[in-house]
Amino acid sequence: MKKGLFTLGLLLGTLSSLQAQKTITGKVVDENNKPLSNVLVQEPISKKWTHTKEDGTYQLEVSSENTTLLISQLGKDLIEVFVDPDFNNVTTTLFKQNLRLEEVVIFPKRKKEYSEIVLGKEAIENVQAFSINEVLEQLPGQFTPDFNNNQFKNIVFRTANNNANITKLSNASGDRQDYFANRAFGTSIVVNDIPLSNNENMQTFSPNTSGAFSYNSGNTFGDGSENTFSNANYGFDLREVPTNNIEEIKVIQGIAPAKYGDMTSGLILVQTKVGETPYRASISMRDATTEYNLSKGFKLSSRNFINTQINFLESNSDPRNSLTKYNRINGNISWKTNNAATTLTNTLTANIGYRNDELKSNPDDFSDAKVKDDRTSIRISNNLKWNFNKSWIDTFNIDANLNYEKSNSYKEEWRNLGNAAITDATTDGIHQAIIVPSQYFYNMNVEGIPVSTYLNLEGNKSIKSKNQWIHTISAGISTRTSANKGRGRYTTGNGVPNYLTLSGAGGSLGYRDYNFRNTKTVFQFSAYAEDQITKYYENDAVLKLDLGLRYENQLGFSTFQPRVNTSYAFNKFLRLRGGFGMASKTPSLNQLYTGNRYYDYLLGDGIYSVPGTGLIGWIQTFELPADNPDLKPIRSMNTEFGADLNFKFGTLNLTGFYNKMTDGISSISDPFYRTISQIALDTTTTPASYTVIGQENIGFFASELRNNLQSEDLGLEAFMTFNRIKPLNLDIQVNASYIKTTNTPNKTEYSISSVITEPEKYAVYNALVSKTDQLTLGSNFNYHLRKVGLLLSLRTEHILLMNHNRNQDRFPIGYLDEQMQYHAIPVADQTNTDLYGHLIKTPVKGDQSLQNSIHNVHLRLSKDFMNGFKVSVYTTNVLGLKPTYYDTNGVKQIYPIAQFSLGGKLEYSF
Repeated sequence: MKKGLFTLGLLLGTLSSLQAQKTITGKVVDENNKPLSNVLVQEPISKKWTHTKEDGTYQLEVSSENTTLLISQLGKDLIEVFVDPDFNNVTTTLFKQNLRLEEVVIFPKRKKEYSEIVLGKEAIENVQAFSINEVLEQLPGQFTPDFNNNQFKNIVFRTANNNANITKLSNASGDRQDYFANRAFGTSIVVNDIPLSNNENMQTFSPNTSGAFSYNSGNTFGDGSENTFSNANYGFDLREVPTNNIEEIKVIQGIAPAKYGDMTSGLILVQTKVGETPYRASISMRDATTEYNLSKGFKLSSRNFINTQINFLESNSDPRNSLTKYNRINGNISWKTNNAATTLTNTLTANIGYRNDELKSNPDDFSDAKVKDDRTSIRISNNLKWNFNKSWIDTFNIDANLNYEKSNSYKEEWRNLGNAAITDATTDGIHQAIIVPSQYFYNMNVEGIPVSTYLNLEGNKSIKSKNQWIHTISAGISTRTSANKGRGRYTTGNGVPNYLTLSGAGGSLGYRDYNFRNTKTVFQFSAYAEDQITKYYENDAVLKLDLGLRYENQLGFSTFQPRVNTSYAFNKFLRLRGGFGMASKTPSLNQLYTGNRYYDYLLGDGIYSVPGTGLIGWIQTFELPADNPDLKPIRSMNTEFGADLNFKFGTLNLTGFYNKMTDGISSISDPFYRTISQIALDTTTTPASYTVIGQENIGFFASELRNNLQSEDLGLEAFMTFNRIKPLNLDIQVNASYIKTTNTPNKTEYSISSVITEPEKYAVYNALVSKTDQLTLGSNFNYHLRKVGLLLSLRTEHILLMNHNRNQDRFPIGYLDEQMQYHAIPVADQTNTDLYGHLIKTPVKGDQSLQNSIHNVHLRLSKDFMNGFKVSVYTTNVLGLKPTYYDTNGVKQIYPIAQFSLGGKLEYSF
């Protein structure tokens, strides 16, 4: 503590030796030369900001005479203004966002300093997105799947595991699913500096008996593996974030600033604005999906603004029937107020959302399941920004959020089991079985009430040394809480409390109802500091260096996470970039708290039919360890190096990266050994009972979650953005991505011995290592006629290469004896067929490759009229391409790329 105070005092003591910074003045007007108030003027280097007054004027202290200002307002095109030594009383014109601007950027754009990708208003609308998942499909390494809103959406960056469904390179072992899910869970979405959390989502039914990321219908809710509704452990559902009020999306695939935590795989920053706007109404239609949106920004006074919006979406995955539906209602209201001196601004936002996934039973199929998954959420957030302009601090920010949600997942299906038995016993011992009706409607339910909070306090200070080094120092602390207060997992109907049934003599992992109120609130605490250093040299050379350190305490595990980003522009032609960072992601409540595990064994000859009594049986129950208390946060290490080259004809951006994920979460088979009772039916008593006639030892496996996955990604990304061809009014951009991924599970697998008389009952093997690589290419061609407000965009996607390899010999590394005790096999003996030939398995041959390259072309046409109307037409797979492959049975199939679909959007401002 003393050392920290000494360091702080030393830092504050040096401020008096730093040079004063320059104060500039300016004015902002619209295209009709009318002054604009409430315009945000900010300097990115120093993070200082102000708002224009009623007459459009502003005053701001900047860090350098060679800096830039970002000037923006809701509904206006953002302007970047260069500040030179003569900058003072300069008038800047903000133009209304429409297709009559001089330049309309509709493709992803690289930031100047590092490798961030920015998607502006037109880039967001370029794909007629209903939610942000469709916007992000434009990024390098991504691909547009067949349009379907009847499944949850997530995304991962910079890994070759992200196109498994499209390329049909997934296999029965699911050896890429866990890796994809860990990365998707580690992708952070932040809206106006407030992270959206899925850590509290517990909408699964049997996490104790299946894997952490299982698509098994008994564990999740949906229509098989194609349309899965429940997204516990998979990250935030991107369908819940509509795009209508988004001004900008920034994607950081590399190293995030130290401010951002609880993430490992990438950062999505979503920015909205509050201000005066006309009424805006729109309707979008595509296939069997329709979206309605209405918004308005009110100016209550010169310093108070309110924005309201309501959005309704109705979607159906198959226009030919109405069995599967997805509905989303989202409404928000934001109130922004500034003080008279424009030194303080506060934005309070309330968001109410409802999401419903539904699968109705087929009236022509009596046994067809009905599934429903709905969520109602209330999110209240507040962003306060305060300009102190003191010698020791410039700005102070407070970001706070409270999120409350109620989730209900329901499934009903017809069961025809014959004679079956279950138990709901929660103690060790022998219990009379509950005999299940041979035919009945079975229900399972999960009620979750996730509650989360977030608070971040941050101070900033910009200083400039005598030798012209600019330091912008940020420091902050943040806290998060995650809890779930729902009723939890339960079954109803016909007195049947559980769906895992036993018929003949034998055992199985059992299910028990679980109340989520038994879980604990999870706290996270973090502190961070960052110094953003800028130095200008002669001949346009610029050095930027961001040095950050983040401390995280998650579940009692403390980590220090350095974050470094740097770039050096030698001149206007060449800039080199590099970065290194570490991050971590806490496990979800659904992974930590699964409830007690049970193993149920149906004794004797199974279910007995006793005259005068009916069906009767007894089950012996064993209670196993509960929950997964030893889970640690998932960790990642990210590095990248890049170069930007500004040619006369365009700009080339190259970025190489190496990322490593450790402590990824997946399930293991945990061996157990127990003694069961052998019984005989006793009909001499009324009712019939049993007598114990002996004992028998059994071995079995239970499911448990561990930090046992490791994955490495090595790749190269390229952007080539050509200068506008003015005679043709044409903009062209090309991007490419090559990624090689190696997945290494640090766990073992078990297989029963082929010879039951040998002492080795189960062979133990190392889990399979898999390797995947992919090469993708994309391009954008944009034809813009400014005078008539017409925009034509053609976007192409190409998967040129994808290979998946999991070839591996299957020599045992050990075995389990009849008491399920592990015995290691010496390395020299593992290939000895005389000793362990009954344990050696056939080598795995798992090569899979694209049989043909996959291509797709999408088209958008937009027209902006002068009377407030804007019309867009969007077509996926405009050429009607249908790439094919042959499955393992030699049957010709079509790759599930985006098929031809036609959509349109009509907007009206008044």
